[in-house]
Amino acid sequence: MKKVFIIPIVILGILVLGFLGWQFLLKKSPEGGACKIEKNCQAGLKCLNNTCSSGKAGSVCLNKTGCLTPFCVSGKCTEGKKDDVCLTYKDCEKGLFCKSKVCSAPPSYAQYFSKVVISRMKPGMPPNANNIPVPTTEFKTTDAIEIDFVGVKPATKGEIYYEAVNLVTGEVVFSSSGYKQKLEGRDTGTGSDLPRVTGKGDFDLNVYYNNEMVYTAAIKVTE
Repeated sequence: MKKVFIIPIVILGILVLGFLGWQFLLKKSPEGGACKIEKNCQAGLKCLNNTCSSGKAGSVCLNKTGCLTPFCVSGKCTEGKKDDVCLTYKDCEKGLFCKSKVCSAPPSYAQYFSKVVISRMKPGMPPNANNIPVPTTEFKTTDAIEIDFVGVKPATKGEIYYEAVNLVTGEVVFSSSGYKQKLEGRDTGTGSDLPRVTGKGDFDLNVYYNNEMVYTAAIKVTE
């Protein structure tokens, strides 16, 4: 009689374990959960980089096509609003700039000088009658870049430098912070040959006065 009772219990146990195992295999992962394929995720989620993603802000992404938001920054979907993370200004909504990897309000230089002029020149020589700067943001790798500070206030006395940031990677490809130029309350300029600064590509050109970013512009460099 004991065997008669034991056999159904064993069969029932196997069925229960099989059901639980089946349920485990069929369980769908939520947002942020692990996955191998899209079928491992709950309805409406995609499997990106072995993680279930909805494409909303904060979700995992490989590029912006995997987001419901406009941007994908460092593997996360972002809206590009003020205080959102960024690598370059292209990761922020229009009118904002990328400052210290955070979308921020535009920097202001008005209290220091009237304007900043970015120009193209011949390399290897300073501005003169034979090398007149041509205002532009488009360059060739054989050009030199000139950055002029116009209408410098008499009280503007400090150090200035600039950086070039790759718009694709967010990498600082050049910085003149090792040889800062002094502003002495009068108009002045600075610059360098482009092969030494960037090479070809799209870049943020950021200008710093006393370590405060006061100006930024997008420049393009071609062969």
